[in-house]
Amino acid sequence: MTGKDIPDGDNVVRYIGGSFIEDGRVTGDAFCLTSGRDRLSVNWLEYFAGLEKPEQISEIRKLPRLKMGVNGRLAEFNVGATKERLQDKLPGLRFVNSPLDATEIHPADPSHGDIIGLPQDDSAESNLIRDRIAECVTEMHPAREG
Repeated sequence: MTGKDIPDGDNVVRYIGGSFIEDGRVTGDAFCLTSGRDRLSVNWLEYFAGLEKPEQISEIRKLPRLKMGVNGRLAEFNVGATKERLQDKLPGLRFVNSPLDATEIHPADPSHGDIIGLPQDDSAESNLIRDRIAECVTEMHPAREG
């Protein structure tokens, strides 16, 4: 279910596998849509209002729907800064809160969100867009506790 837009002043994190990190920086390939998908999953940090950032990250670490590798990171970036960076290429880019219901093996994830409006091809223009998103990453957090 898609909910409300995530405010421009807020931040999201995306799990980045170790193979998409070079010299401590995220590569643009980390923001490539997988086959058959039209949106990119993120988690909304400020969903956990009232908590400090380390606690927000800790809450998100409790909710993964995929296996987080030992070298994986949670790449943090600001919604508004990312939209502004891509305004000339993707004026309709949206960050939307899309909570996930609990399943038999996963807890509910109310902080889940989607980036909607990314290109679905592998053109030079799409690669540029992914690189621009990677440039917006402000912090990298270990994907696993400890």
